[in-house]
Amino acid sequence: MGAVCRSLVVLLLTLLAAACSRGPSEPGLTADVQARLDALFGRQVLVLRSLSRQGSAPCAAAADGAGQAIVYYNAILAFAEAYEPSDWEGLNPQLIATALGATDEGIVGLGSGRMQPGSELRAYGSIVYRRDGDEWRPTDLQLPQQPAAAAATPGVAQSARADELVRRLAEIAGQRPGTRGVSDEIVAEELDRALQNIQLRLDQGEASIAIAAGPEGGEYARFVRSMAARLGPSGRLSVATTEGSVANAFLVDSGQARFGLVQSDVAAAAVTGDGLFATTGPLRHLRAVASLFPEPLHVIVRADSGFAAVVQLAGKRIYLGDPGSGSRHTALRILAAHGLSPDAFPEFHAEGPDDALEQLAAGALDAVIVVVSAPWEQLSQTSGRASMRVLALDPQAIERSQAELHGLVPLVIPARTYPGQTDPVRSVAATALLIANSNTPDLVVTSVLQSIFAASDGPGRGVSAARLSRERAMAGITIPLHDGAASYFKSRPAEP
Repeated sequence: MGAVCRSLVVLLLTLLAAACSRGPSEPGLTADVQARLDALFGRQVLVLRSLSRQGSAPCAAAADGAGQAIVYYNAILAFAEAYEPSDWEGLNPQLIATALGATDEGIVGLGSGRMQPGSELRAYGSIVYRRDGDEWRPTDLQLPQQPAAAAATPGVAQSARADELVRRLAEIAGQRPGTRGVSDEIVAEELDRALQNIQLRLDQGEASIAIAAGPEGGEYARFVRSMAARLGPSGRLSVATTEGSVANAFLVDSGQARFGLVQSDVAAAAVTGDGLFATTGPLRHLRAVASLFPEPLHVIVRADSGFAAVVQLAGKRIYLGDPGSGSRHTALRILAAHGLSPDAFPEFHAEGPDDALEQLAAGALDAVIVVVSAPWEQLSQTSGRASMRVLALDPQAIERSQAELHGLVPLVIPARTYPGQTDPVRSVAATALLIANSNTPDLVVTSVLQSIFAASDGPGRGVSAARLSRERAMAGITIPLHDGAASYFKSRPAEP
């Protein structure tokens, strides 16, 4: 009788645990993960070989109050057909990570070059589920990923003066806004500018190599941090946040920064003194190091707007990008290629592209034009709340831009890159071009290239590094190549 009672207790505990578990069972989770991958590719390209449910945790309730939970899993997957993660017109491997709910480091096995049928990946992913009565249904909610930590740089002995300055800064930052006599905004701007200059000047000592990479949270900064994290403590790369491509070009030309990331078309304009650089004249100390990944032009409208072509934006409210950004430089030129001069539309100002997209979703403007790597995470997230559409460029306008704007390459944004995007979208792309000052020693340039491509080789690389390709490293480059880069690529020719 006692044995029977114990069996009943075990059974009741088992049933209770199952009732309290969050999210579906392992078979249901497996089916949902495979369905996401099939929806991404439009067919079965990446197949689950095994999946192990690793537990769950509560998640913030949905807007309507429904309960939600995040379920974690480990999986082994295999390609059913060939896939090239560095194909600029193929689906970005970041989309695989998004479908699996994985971080950049949560995808292991994307080796250098083409993934052949049967090639395996390991994934450490998650899915957010919503409670719907007695069932759990997967949602499209993506939890924000924490940015990779910047690589640690060797410490230096701090002088008494440095200690005193840091103490004084801490006192200012710690005061209440009303007692400072200045606004928080001014304090933040000045501290940010000081930190940028400190980072760039420390770089001159070669303890680390800082890359002027644009605003904090931007694609360039995320990319450099991903490379630095994958190199480990011995890596030498670090991020210096700046205002954007145009600012980076000036920083590198003046020698304040040895390296920077700029759009390839911005670099081309800088060395010829064109466009935004017409008043300053040509920047003569810029040298190309390598094109890292493509950044297609996105002309984004609401799906219910009725706009079908770029020319229909005449007279409409458009966000073109911040004054110091490469996006603004390119957007103005592409609109001109469509016959739209700056006085043909009222320009909309926002606190950056993310804010502009929110304003578009709210109906406060009609279009957002931005140059950014696809998929743009913010667009994918916003499309989940308000349906968006990316307009194709006119073929003749693409031809005109190719003839008039150096540094751009034609590029198609593949279907299914964004929610609801069923067809490929014709566009043009700048490349994320790594540049260096002409006086930067060849060995330093070679060292940076070795570091970047070391992070992209081998099965341990993440999805950010998977886009790198020695075969495309010269794409979109119309400015002189640094001698150190020429030596690097000559000694490591691209594979046929």
